[in-house]
Amino acid sequence: MLNLALIVAISTLLPLSATEPPQDIKHEAAAPAKYSEADRKAATEALREVISAYRGERGIDASVEVVVGAKNAAADGGAPPVKAKFLFGSKRRAVISMRDFTLRLTSGRIIATHDSNQLVYLDVSDHGSPYYALFNAFQSLPIPELALALGEEELSDVCMQLIPSLPDVLPASVGDAEVDGQACRAIVLESDDASQRVTLYIDPETKLLEGALGEMLGGPNVEPGAALRWKVTSKSSFRKQPPEDATFAFDTSGRQKVDGLAALIDRRPGAAEDRDVEALKAGEPAPALALPKLGGGDWDIVAARTKPVLVDFWATWCGPCKAALPGIAETARQFDGKVEVMLINAGEQGSREDREANIKKVFEAAKVQLPCALDLDGLAARRWLIRAFPSTFVIAPDGKIAGVWQGTSPAIEREIRAKLAELCGGAKPEGPKPETPKPETPKPGTPKPGTPKPEAPTPGTPKPASK
Repeated sequence: MLNLALIVAISTLLPLSATEPPQDIKHEAAAPAKYSEADRKAATEALREVISAYRGERGIDASVEVVVGAKNAAADGGAPPVKAKFLFGSKRRAVISMRDFTLRLTSGRIIATHDSNQLVYLDVSDHGSPYYALFNAFQSLPIPELALALGEEELSDVCMQLIPSLPDVLPASVGDAEVDGQACRAIVLESDDASQRVTLYIDPETKLLEGALGEMLGGPNVEPGAALRWKVTSKSSFRKQPPEDATFAFDTSGRQKVDGLAALIDRRPGAAEDRDVEALKAGEPAPALALPKLGGGDWDIVAARTKPVLVDFWATWCGPCKAALPGIAETARQFDGKVEVMLINAGEQGSREDREANIKKVFEAAKVQLPCALDLDGLAARRWLIRAFPSTFVIAPDGKIAGVWQGTSPAIEREIRAKLAELCGGAKPEGPKPETPKPETPKPGTPKPGTPKPEAPTPGTPKPASK
């Protein structure tokens, strides 16, 4: 099954509320006592139309709010709702945002990130069932849109997935209803013993969900006279243009792959708040940066600012970072004595000794020797709002950021060197070192270099007499 380490209980994902759902829904569907075969057939066809709309080519944007509520004579309280946003595409593709996670579902894979840490990601197979992969990760998903868009092919399976705590419901009737004063269609699904009921409120034109109400009216988990309810409020609309494949893609370069949802979360105080802060940009003051150096000693950017400083945040597991090392080494050589160059190793696991050993191996493989400082606790990367590796900054002597670059390419290298040349008073950096030509070995019968060539006799001139 899906390799997701985080277990999010229903009390975490969807907090139980003792609040009665607002009485803003009126419907005239068939009475729940008995349903005719015609009622069931009509409800089944209506549900198939809804599923077809959610799995079509057009693409759907949806926002959902869910409140789980219990009502009895002795309890009455409240809890905040849980909200989620979705983009659904054809072939059971989706982008899902909920509980600070963003999940991209495409081509049989699930790629997940968490708002608290944009430097790591999870990439796993959905094992042929994106819905159950998500269900196994979060344990409770009472969000009908997920079943409609991502659920199984069999209608009975979709019914079971609409609200998993009400798994025994099947289409029973369809009729007219009203949600917030707007006319809609109500598809009622009910269990044989009438203890479980799900009502889907559908826009009659788009066939998209406007809301849902799940009710557990009996059973061992419900006291007599009490009920457990799932109130779902939905806003869904078709996209003007079908979403492109790139919409569901995720660039993993410069980010570390982890093996479970739990590993995505940076639990340090304030980590999740960084997502709402814009990344650093040119013209802003550079944050503080004082770190231990590879091999011993300390480095402080303030002391280094007697000249321009190039700061490069990188990690040993980052392919683009390692590819950039020779270019950084060449930049350091060209501006030797004019610019301070410092790599900042961040986003690593293990002890300081392990990290230093890994850095030395990478440097040896790349055939470079560069100064490097160690962001052992990750605070420097957070302070500098690093979103991906490598991230390169050029700092002017006045302490302001002169340029910011993410990734690596020949064009980025040229831009960085041009900015450094500008800060160095317009002086051009040294060009590449000229290669010393190897002395040619004379071929047999060829005069040595510097030996004058014998002149060829002019036509008509007698040859010298032989002795």
